[in-house]
Amino acid sequence: MQPPKAKKQPHSIQQHGQVRVDNYHWLRDENWREITAGKINFKNPEILEYLEQENAYADYMMYDTKNLQQELYDDILSHTKEDDESYPLKFGPYLYYQRTETGKDYPILCRKKIEELEGREEVYFDVNIEAEPHDLYMMGSQSISPNHRFLAYSYNLSGSLSYTLRIRDTKTGKDFPWEVPNVEGSIIWAPDSQHFYYSLRHPEVGRTYQVYQVNIAKGVESKTLVFEKPNEHADKFMGLSKSKSGEFLFINLADSKTSSTYFWNASDTSHVVPKLFTEVQEGHLYSVEHHDDLFYIHSNLNGATNFQVLTTPIGATDVSNWITLIAESLTTYIDAIYLYRDTLVLSIQDNQKALPGFIIHDLQTQSEYPVAMPQEAYDLQFVGARDFETEELRFYYESPTQPSQTIDFNIKTRQQMVRKTKEVPKYDASLYEVHRHFVKAADGAEVPLTLSYKKGLKRDGNNKTLIIGYGSYGFSYPCYFSPKWIPLWNRGFIIAIAHIRGGSDKGYQWYLDGKMRHKKNSFTDFNRCAEFLIENDYTSSDKLAANGGSAGGLLMGAIMNMRPDLYRVIVADVAFVDVISTISDPSLPLTPPEWEEWGNPIESADDFSYIMSYSPYDNVKAQSYPTTLFISGVSDEQVTYWEPTKMVAKLRELKTDSNPLLLKMKMSSGHAGASKRYEAIEEAAFRFAFIVKHLS
Repeated sequence: MQPPKAKKQPHSIQQHGQVRVDNYHWLRDENWREITAGKINFKNPEILEYLEQENAYADYMMYDTKNLQQELYDDILSHTKEDDESYPLKFGPYLYYQRTETGKDYPILCRKKIEELEGREEVYFDVNIEAEPHDLYMMGSQSISPNHRFLAYSYNLSGSLSYTLRIRDTKTGKDFPWEVPNVEGSIIWAPDSQHFYYSLRHPEVGRTYQVYQVNIAKGVESKTLVFEKPNEHADKFMGLSKSKSGEFLFINLADSKTSSTYFWNASDTSHVVPKLFTEVQEGHLYSVEHHDDLFYIHSNLNGATNFQVLTTPIGATDVSNWITLIAESLTTYIDAIYLYRDTLVLSIQDNQKALPGFIIHDLQTQSEYPVAMPQEAYDLQFVGARDFETEELRFYYESPTQPSQTIDFNIKTRQQMVRKTKEVPKYDASLYEVHRHFVKAADGAEVPLTLSYKKGLKRDGNNKTLIIGYGSYGFSYPCYFSPKWIPLWNRGFIIAIAHIRGGSDKGYQWYLDGKMRHKKNSFTDFNRCAEFLIENDYTSSDKLAANGGSAGGLLMGAIMNMRPDLYRVIVADVAFVDVISTISDPSLPLTPPEWEEWGNPIESADDFSYIMSYSPYDNVKAQSYPTTLFISGVSDEQVTYWEPTKMVAKLRELKTDSNPLLLKMKMSSGHAGASKRYEAIEEAAFRFAFIVKHLS
């Protein structure tokens, strides 16, 4: 079977005095908004036909791996505890937890009254029942009302960013006879459990722009507009939050450079008028929490790159009244703060070790201490507590070889209590090891590289290796545990995580050094990590595969253009590869807020030139490329289907090798991929079978 060949239909684009010709622009269908909303209604039937041809070709080329895919699927499943239960978390009079059951794809949300711990389980939401009629069911926000009677939840059936909101009465198990379409983000309850707030997406540009209040007794027809984004902030992302104290509600507007916050007293449900916290300053990022008579602000005010914590009286929120409580550290990045009755928790990143941590700050004595962790590479996820009055805080701890542990930390005694260790069948952690290296980049920066593999590995340059990375938006790549790694380790693989610039693994400056005009650092860092693995005899270029998704898919597109000789196999998931076209199109939902991440090629000729110098689609050329698999979803609103589709078409036209090039376009999923857990294992088995086949 011959690979599909997309027709060439030249489309000229003039920008900053340059003309570029896009031969595959036609693959963007005029009905793309309907398609990303889950309606496979192509105005141009040739596009659908082409996608179907690509899928048929991918299936043909992977046919000889059917047994291997099944073997990998069975292997991953054998390390998955299908009947499982999370350790309960206290919230008011209840203990909340969730369960999974063998054969069921989705979690079951449960609770028990504390005084009836051994008594009746209440299933207040079974996602399996809700999802049963649908090919895809993405659970969005879940918010229990303060009186614990009502569940506000949102769901999505297409994989897009648009969700539908409903309210369930947990006493009757029935939903209210109305719903709210096209919402996004958090659903926030007022203290009276009768009013809630949600944010609505703009019907054309797709970004949230209005906040509404609803009285559940009166229904959605009673909705009241309480806030609309000012025109000067129309391009920013918008979200809702509530202080841990429950006393204040916040509307947060932000891009990656500047933010602003509006607030009001949560008990005031009549004539809500959100107040601007402080005047907007270009380059000022901040978030707000509350405790007693003070607001606590997490802020980079006055150029505090590693951020600081300040306070201000409730009645005097202008920045001129802010007082520094915890000054910026030169070695530690404060990435978030959490407040409880007696405690301020700082979520931190060690800028030298590139490891996450927590600092407990006593609000009574103003003393503080770190929470120590044992391994040289690990991940922490702070859960905290649902109740403001608490002495115990929860976090999850894991490493590439340590399955997730649910740990409760007592603030007073400083004791760590492991409540649950994730059970992984047929797994012995002592058979595997984790090591952290620091790889010197071309400019002298030291890039963390985390390796995990089965003990007894020989450094003879012949080990199959999968290197993964992301490097955007300040996202620190976690050193997490996955049962999906086990079949690869047992087949002699090394799993390598490259903590490249563009993430905040080594602090906020690490992020700044991998964005805007420094974006190429992300790509060269990743390539240096690959070179390190080869130079130190962990692997060779013939045994090296790379994988990344979304902005990590941009990373894959960039490295395959820059250094195709380094990699035998590349797998790019939902790949953001048509960067210059997307970031030049303000009609797309995510584009305007992203200008502070990538640059604005519409306004700036210099930004245009810099993005053009690395945009993967625009830098495909006549050369040999690695064996490559692109995986995407037709309903993806964040990275639209035509980006990887165009990339594959152009690669087929220009590449000079005979290496396989596949596009797997899922016709009922979006950016997050499969929503069903068994289908997600199938996808992993397909991806790994592609890698194993071509590294053998």
